[in-house]
Amino acid sequence: MKEGWQQRLRFLRPLPLIAVVRSADPMVAIAQADRYVSAGLTCLEVTWTTPDAAAIIRHLQQQYPHCTIGAATLRTTAMLDAALVAGAQFLVSPHTAVDFIPHAQAAHVPLILGALTPTEIVQAWQAGADAVKVFPVMALGGAAYVRMLRQPFPDIPLIPCGGIPWSEVIPLLRAGAIAIGMGSQLSQGLTPSELTTQVHQIRHECQQLGIGF
Repeated sequence: MKEGWQQRLRFLRPLPLIAVVRSADPMVAIAQADRYVSAGLTCLEVTWTTPDAAAIIRHLQQQYPHCTIGAATLRTTAMLDAALVAGAQFLVSPHTAVDFIPHAQAAHVPLILGALTPTEIVQAWQAGADAVKVFPVMALGGAAYVRMLRQPFPDIPLIPCGGIPWSEVIPLLRAGAIAIGMGSQLSQGLTPSELTTQVHQIRHECQQLGIGF
């Protein structure tokens, strides 16, 4: 087993949820983040498809120093380097971008590489990713797919993302995921108080079931 990823990803231990902040309007993206933090979420990733993503990351870090703010949907090394300059505390790609690894390692910033197939997952892990983002997981069966992946790859930390509803969070974690990435499904159809209740319920269930790493 590769050593050290648990320490580098320790910010996911209190609550294994990553809130995806994405919008065509920077102000809407900031409002999303405000809502997520108010509900009790402490790990957010700002997608690089959001205009002024770098400025949003800096703003959120200043506004919420107790949170961990990362950059996601990084598709090129230029995007990754810009995210590092902005102060991103972790980096996420939607694809198996092994060329990102030297940049992230040199900056000592955790890197989560995207993958879907077993071959891509192994490539990402062996190349040096701290964890592998399984995307889009719901397209291949959600928790059932993660459970099948854990059989040959019990040592690879998996973070499923892509269309995950609240009803799938605990099943995915029980299947062996170390954390879950959630976007629009986070608050879809929920009032702020309902979102807060949902976040607290997941935290409680994780503690009750002993889910974590």
